[in-house]
Amino acid sequence: MPALFEKTQIKGMELKNRLVRSATGESMADEDGFPTGDLFKLYEKLAQGGVGLIITGLSYVSRDGKMDGLNGIDTDKQIPKYREIVKLVHENDSKIAMQIAHCGRQTTAEMIKMQPIAPSAVKEKAMFVNPREMTERDIERIVEAFGEASRRVKESNFDAVQLHGAHGYLINEFLCPHTNRRKDKWGGSIENRMRFVKEIYNSCRKKVGPDYPILIKISAYDNMKRGLKKEEGVVMAEMMAGLGFDGIEVSCGIGEDGGSSLRGDLPIEAILEIMPMYKNKSAPFKFFMKHFGEKLIKPLPFSQAFNRDVAKEIKQKIKIPVFLVGGLIDPKVMEDVIENGEADYISLSRALVNNPKFPKNIKEGSRELSKCIHCNLCLYHLFSGPLRCHYGKWK
Repeated sequence: MPALFEKTQIKGMELKNRLVRSATGESMADEDGFPTGDLFKLYEKLAQGGVGLIITGLSYVSRDGKMDGLNGIDTDKQIPKYREIVKLVHENDSKIAMQIAHCGRQTTAEMIKMQPIAPSAVKEKAMFVNPREMTERDIERIVEAFGEASRRVKESNFDAVQLHGAHGYLINEFLCPHTNRRKDKWGGSIENRMRFVKEIYNSCRKKVGPDYPILIKISAYDNMKRGLKKEEGVVMAEMMAGLGFDGIEVSCGIGEDGGSSLRGDLPIEAILEIMPMYKNKSAPFKFFMKHFGEKLIKPLPFSQAFNRDVAKEIKQKIKIPVFLVGGLIDPKVMEDVIENGEADYISLSRALVNNPKFPKNIKEGSRELSKCIHCNLCLYHLFSGPLRCHYGKWK
C-alpha cells in the first residue's frame, strides 16, 4: 500500500507515512498533570508499532480546564518530563505532537474546585454541569494560556502542537451555536464565533514563531438541534486554513449529543457504575437508564470512515493537509481515501488502543481489519484507570 507509506512534510516536520495516532485520552497523569511511567510505555509501543505521528491525549492549558487523569501543560515545571517523552518517541523513529485544550463546561466543579466556564451558561446535560458565562477577562486569560502552552510544547521539543477544537471542549463551545449564545463580539455570526479560535491561533503563532507547525482538530458538525451543521463546519475550516493553520483533523460531535464522535456501542451499565457524575445517582435513575437509556440517547451505530464525506468536502476547498478520523478499520479503505485525494492523513484511535502494531502490520502486507469491536469501554473506563483495550489482545 504505497500511498499510505509515502514520506511527507508539514512545515518542515517530515513524516515517514500517512498514519497518525489521533489524540486519545489516556488517564496516565498524576494529580499535578505530570506524565507517569505508563504514558512513556504507551508512546514507546505506539512508536515501535510504526505510526508516523503520535498526537498526545489532550493536555490542559489551565487548571480550570482540567479533568482528572489528564496531562497538563500549564507550568514550565512540566517541560523536562515531556522532553524525556519526546526523546523516547524520536529514538523509536516516530514524530510526536501535543494536543492542548481547555475542557470548558465538559468538566465538573469537583474536579477543578470551582464552577466550570463556558461561552454561555448553557447546561451540559450529559455531565449535569451548570457553567458560568465567561467574562472578557476570562477570555483574555484563556487565550494567553493557550499561547503559553504552545510555547511550552515547542520548548519540550514536540514536533508540532494541535489545538483541540472538537468534541465539545472550550474552543468547540465557541464555534457551536448550541453552546455559544452570546450577543457580543464573541457570538452570533460565524465570524464572531470564530473570533476565539482566531485569537488563540494568533497567540500561539506569536509564541512559537512562523516555522512551527500548528494543527487543529475540529468537529465539523454535531447532532444537537441547535448545533453546528456541516455547511458551517466547512466554512469554518476554510477560515482556519486562511488564518494560517498547518493542518486540520476532521472529526464530529460533542459529548452531549449521544457520543456521535464515537459510534458503536454505548456501554450504559459501565457508564452508570464508573463515571463520577452517574455512579452516585439514585437506584430508580439507574434502573431507568439501564432499561431505556439507549432509546433516550439514541447512540449512532458504527459505520466505517463516518467523517469521510465532510473531510472530502473540506479537502476540496483548502490547500493545507486534511486528517481524517472516525471508524477507520480497513487498510483498503484507508488507501482509497489517500489515493482519491479525499484526505492527506489517516488518523487512528481505537484501532491503536486495540493493537499499537496495526501500522506495522499493514506495512508488512496485512490486509486484516482492526479487531476493535467498538464497545467503547476504553473511553468510559478512563474514569477508573489508565487507557486499555477491554477485548483486544493488548492489555
